[in-house]
Amino acid sequence: MIKKIFCLNLVFIFSIVQIGFAMGRRSPQQIERRGFDKQAFIESAKSERVLRIGLVDCVAYSLKNNSEVKIERIQPKLRADDERIAGAEFEPTFSLNYNIKDTKNISQYSEYFTPDVSTSRTTNFNVGIGGKIVTGTEYNIDFLNKKYKSNASRLYEKLNPYYTAEPKITITQPLFRGFGILVNRADIIISRNTKEMSEDDFKNMVMDTITKTQTAYYDYIYFLEQYAIAELYLERAQKLLEINKARYAKGLVSSVDLLETEAAVAEREKAVITSEFDVETAEDDLKYITNLIDDPEVWNASLELIDKPKFIIQEINLVQAIEVAFEFRPDYHSAKIDLENRDIKVKVARNALLPTVDFVGSYGVDGLGPKYKDALNAVDTNYKDWSAGVKFSYPWGSGDRARYDQRKLERNQALIAFDRLGQKIILGIRERVRDVGIQQRQVEVATIARE
Repeated sequence: MIKKIFCLNLVFIFSIVQIGFAMGRRSPQQIERRGFDKQAFIESAKSERVLRIGLVDCVAYSLKNNSEVKIERIQPKLRADDERIAGAEFEPTFSLNYNIKDTKNISQYSEYFTPDVSTSRTTNFNVGIGGKIVTGTEYNIDFLNKKYKSNASRLYEKLNPYYTAEPKITITQPLFRGFGILVNRADIIISRNTKEMSEDDFKNMVMDTITKTQTAYYDYIYFLEQYAIAELYLERAQKLLEINKARYAKGLVSSVDLLETEAAVAEREKAVITSEFDVETAEDDLKYITNLIDDPEVWNASLELIDKPKFIIQEINLVQAIEVAFEFRPDYHSAKIDLENRDIKVKVARNALLPTVDFVGSYGVDGLGPKYKDALNAVDTNYKDWSAGVKFSYPWGSGDRARYDQRKLERNQALIAFDRLGQKIILGIRERVRDVGIQQRQVEVATIARE
């Protein structure tokens, strides 16, 4: 029976080692770097090109080539590795120990039994596996082997040399500090929550990028329309100037009227120049947010927008908008997870205030023989080696108490910030709903004024 247990232990130990090697063969992703080709940008500036692009294309370019989005996309993977690192604390560890000890000293025994100088050699070969489980229990399963040989007389030592074999298990169980599933899995839970928070941050950045892209797209359309209106005003002012010049030549208008018309034309020309600058700036902003500025082929191209904005009247219910915001906003969800992490840290810090009281117990069965095979065959429960006891320690000082107070204050800070975020969300939604109503009325009034 003992031999079967020993063989099963060896198979289990080597299986764990093979699994560890297999997990360690994961190759890291290689990040390619693209150099800056200034000559390609210079050559592209020599030619005129028109790029027809729609809103969906702009959003796709923004998300695909955005450096900040690329960086934030890596964060969940990093946090997933943090979770694996935290979980490694509960992975078993294989150990192997081989050592030789030689001693030589004046014999302390009778000269009838041993030489004047006593020599001995002890060879130890130990193999085992140890680890920790989620309750804080630490275990070690060892198979201890020893060979001893000396120059002592057989009258003094019955077996010389002799071998020993001892399967042994040792358990250390915390009873106060370090006890409990939550305390021991705190790092894993916090790492998992942090990973979820990083996913929320990524969603938030994607949403923000899409919003900025849409804003830049429609701003460009707005300034294009403003430029067209400025050119129309200038054209009409120039026609009026031609009419007034003809009327002035016939004496139908005064020189003052003619000067006023010329001044109006100058103002319209100034407005056209300003609108042209606004159009070019808006175009550059759209190229920047879509990262077209990084492409040597299109960075200097004139953008021709395909999609035009449509005016759609849509009623928005304030209560429903607030409920949707609290359910789907990534920043609010991330703040809730952060509060959970703070609570866990407070509980872990509170546990650290307790004294260390550990139960330590071990049990092993011994085998002894003139040969190693004889020692293995002699392993039996009749020859056992066991121990049990309690270990106590309590540190002097106030470091753990200060850390506990610190975690509670940090939790209070996070709670205040969480409540403040909820208030900002409610006020922000109400302001947006109000703006939508006001802008709808402005469009209606402007339509009547235009007609």
